[in-house]
Amino acid sequence: MAKNALGKGLKALIPEEGFSRAGRDEVDVPMQDGVIGSLPVESIHANPFQPRKEFDETALEELMNSILENGVIQPVTVQRDGEGYQLISGERRLRAVRKAGYKFIPAYVIEARSDSSKLELALIENIQREDLNAIEVALALKSLTTKCSLTQDEVAKKVGKNRSSVSNFLRLLKLPLQVQDSIRSREISFGHARALINLPGEQQQLRVWKQVIAHQLSVRQTEALVARMFREDGSADKKAKPEREPHVAELESLLRNKLATKVRIIEKKGGKGEIHIQYFSGDDLERILEIMGDE
Repeated sequence: MAKNALGKGLKALIPEEGFSRAGRDEVDVPMQDGVIGSLPVESIHANPFQPRKEFDETALEELMNSILENGVIQPVTVQRDGEGYQLISGERRLRAVRKAGYKFIPAYVIEARSDSSKLELALIENIQREDLNAIEVALALKSLTTKCSLTQDEVAKKVGKNRSSVSNFLRLLKLPLQVQDSIRSREISFGHARALINLPGEQQQLRVWKQVIAHQLSVRQTEALVARMFREDGSADKKAKPEREPHVAELESLLRNKLATKVRIIEKKGGKGEIHIQYFSGDDLERILEIMGDE
């Protein structure tokens, strides 16, 4: 006979009278807000704002086996919704518990909220999980800015990230769909994607992405490849003015590599001059300013 679904970790923290154990044949116990206990699996329905779109069946099978052996260590989070409950976080656990055949699951019931607050809370709860891929996080962050009418600064505070991180995630959604799918499947990492997004055009992004896949390039190698493309794009400028001092050309190259964008140093009389730094969007400008501010 399978062990009950409530893990020892939760049991050690909460008194016996504080909950009833979640197993195959549990008796339904009414739940109050702010209380951890067991809920009928069938009373919990999916969260329409769940940022995770794909669930690996092999991983679910492994989680189910772990639950059968050790129980559910961490309760799911739900809120009241009509006659039942709406899931806020823990969809993988809920699916695995159903797969294992359990009728009840440990759950934490939070206070009912407005539809807008429900959406916001659901997205924030899921964004803070570490097992989402970068595109799922980006889509959830975008929903917070569009559906919840939050600024990037407000989103950053609510999800515990700095504003530049939020901006970097949102920029991923501008990448070609083939690249986004590659991020979803974890074929390339968030670091690879950040390097690709600095390229100004979709064709360049796809070309470098294909090289990353074909040659299994690391993030550092990808960044170097992107920087080399910027240097090559600037070669025409060098030919236009061959009399330039070597040290100026070297400084220009260093700036291109550092900022991953086109940079032009224009010398003037009297030791004066100008530095032209090219950017391709507001987000790209913010990225460059962030790099310069780190120095």
